[in-house]
Amino acid sequence: MDIHSLTQFKKIAELQHITRASEELHVAQPSLSRTISRLEKELGVQLFERSGKNIILNSYGEILLKHTNRILQELKDIELEIGDTVDERARTVTFSLYAASKLLPELVMAFKNEYPAIRLQISQENLNRIHPDECDLTLFSSMQPCIQDHAVTLIEEEILLALPDSNPLSKRECLNLSEVAGEEFICLQQGKSLRTITDMFCQLAGFEPSVVLESDSPETVRELIRAGIGISFIPSITWQGMDTKNIVLVPISFPQCRRYINLSWRSTGYLSPAAILFRDFVQNYFKKFER
Repeated sequence: MDIHSLTQFKKIAELQHITRASEELHVAQPSLSRTISRLEKELGVQLFERSGKNIILNSYGEILLKHTNRILQELKDIELEIGDTVDERARTVTFSLYAASKLLPELVMAFKNEYPAIRLQISQENLNRIHPDECDLTLFSSMQPCIQDHAVTLIEEEILLALPDSNPLSKRECLNLSEVAGEEFICLQQGKSLRTITDMFCQLAGFEPSVVLESDSPETVRELIRAGIGISFIPSITWQGMDTKNIVLVPISFPQCRRYINLSWRSTGYLSPAAILFRDFVQNYFKKFER
C-alpha cells in the first residue's frame, strides 16, 4: 500500500466510476483496475461492490477512504507547514467573500498596510458552489447567529427598505414588508447571500418580490432607486456611507429584518500563521461597527 495507490483509490472511491477516474487521473483503466485488485488482495477484502460497469463503495471501502483522506491531508499539511516555516509572512491567504463586499477595499487596504508581505487571494462566487474548506477564510451572512466551532458572528445589522423620496411610502416612519408587495424591486442576483435572505423575508411577509432588475453594484442600485425605477433592501451597516440624496431608508416593522455577518475558517487541515493573522485582523476590523 503506497501513496500513489491510495491517491488513485481516493479518486475512484469519490467518483465510483473507473472510466471517469481514468479520465481525470490520466491513467489507463487497466492500471486503475490493477491498483484496486492489489489493494483488495493486500487488505483481504473487497472494497467495491460491482454491478456491470458500475462500482459502489462498500463498508470496507468506506473505512479505507476515511483513513486515506486523513493520510493525504497530513501529507499536504506537512508541505504547508514546512513552507510557512521558511517564510510564513509571504503565505497566500485564500479568502471567500459572500457578504459586505462594499467594505472590501478598505478592509484589504488596512490589512496590506499592516502586513504588506501577505498576499490575499479573494473569490466572490456563489456560496453554494464552494466547499467550506476550499478556502482559508470565508465571510458570509445568515439569518441567525453562527454557532459553528470554526466560525464567529462579527456583527448583527438591520436591513432597511430604500425608496425614492417621490414614493408616498417613503414618508412613513416604518413599514410592514407586506405593504410593499406591489412594488418593483432592484435586487442582487439569485445565489447571493443577501438576496437569499431578503427573499426569505418576503416569503414570511406573504409575497414573492417582483424583480425589475438584478445588480451586484451598490452604486447602480442607488442610482436606479434615485431614478424611481424600483425599491431595494439596504443593509444598515455594511452599506453605510452610500449617498442617499433623494433616497429614504425606512425601517421594516415586520418581519424583523436583520442579518448576521459571519467569519468562518478552515475546519480541517492546517491553517497557516498568515491566515490566522488575517482572521484576527478581520475580527478586530469589524469591532468598530459594534459601536
